Amino acid sequence: MSRTLLGLLLFLCTGHLFAQESMNQQEIEQKLRALEEEISKFKGMIENTEGQKSDIEETLQRNEKGISDLINKIEGIEEELKGNEDKVSRLTREEKELLLKKTEQQDYIEKQVRAAYEIGNQEYLKVLLNQEDPDELARMLIYYDYFNRARAEQIIHYNDTLENLDRVSSELSLEITLLDKNRQFLVREKSALAITQQQKKRALKALISQIRSSGTEITRLQQDRSRLEQLLSRLENSLANLPTPEDALPFSGMQGKLQMPIDGRVSQRFGHRRNAGKLTWDGIFIEAGEGEPVYAIHYGRVVFSDWLRGFGLLMIISHGEGYMSLYGHNQVLYRETGDWVTAGDIIATVGDSGGQNKTGLYFEIRISGKPSDPQRWCIAREQRAA
Repeated sequence: MSRTLLGLLLFLCTGHLFAQESMNQQEIEQKLRALEEEISKFKGMIENTEGQKSDIEETLQRNEKGISDLINKIEGIEEELKGNEDKVSRLTREEKELLLKKTEQQDYIEKQVRAAYEIGNQEYLKVLLNQEDPDELARMLIYYDYFNRARAEQIIHYNDTLENLDRVSSELSLEITLLDKNRQFLVREKSALAITQQQKKRALKALISQIRSSGTEITRLQQDRSRLEQLLSRLENSLANLPTPEDALPFSGMQGKLQMPIDGRVSQRFGHRRNAGKLTWDGIFIEAGEGEPVYAIHYGRVVFSDWLRGFGLLMIISHGEGYMSLYGHNQVLYRETGDWVTAGDIIATVGDSGGQNKTGLYFEIRISGKPSDPQRWCIAREQRAA
């Protein structure tokens, strides 16, 4: 087979594989859009069937989502501020170096000008014509030529330094202006966060009072669980044809090898009774400080990242083959539906969203929709690290 024909076949095969890969990616994106539409429909259905949802619950939801958005924004501004400060520091050093260089070059040029003036007291042509020795004449010509070229080069370098100094000074001035603006933004957003947090506390206090006075706590828990089951059922149907990368380690072989999503004390265990024994825990509750990082336990794709009554700011990750992990009551959500995550990625921070009176993480593992004891799958982060 000729090289030309072989090359053509390779090109066609490569083109076919590329087109197939591109088509697969398009299919995945279409399925993700379908997943988002399904979640949107579910949320709409929940809103319609919750006619009895009180203004207090709506306020709590709005406040908790607002807090998540504000903290995300604040962290973004703080990151930008750090970049501003680093750049200002770098430009300030560069400006000082250029100013020093400018002074040194000025001194050198002044010395050259002074030397040129002294030489200039004797006419250039006269000095050359007075040289009777040919060797001495040659040396003088070389000297004058070297002197003039050196002075011209120094002037060029000096002009370059001035241009760089102007550029750096302008950049520094602009960066200082941006730094000041970002500091003002930060103060404003932190003020808004403080107000929203106070509003949330008032709403939470009113909600707890409302639940106690009406005696509907068990009914609410049952409704919350039913709502989660409906969501998971819809997600399972949408995820049935969503592919998992071939090189991903199967979740099924990770029992006892995964790390807990946070460091903390497990205060509620899987299967234990709750609320006078009428319900049991489908997951575990891990107590931890507000704002502590929440880590993904395994490779997977985020299939839900939003607020859900009873669970607050909730994230659900699909690990393929019917395995899912759930992370509830977060303060901030860092990932969106469709995002890929790997084990150890920070996906959220610990909070008390969803009407909790203590901070911590509600954590579940599901296998084909059924709850499984997370402590059979995960070990404490300190043990793993050791």
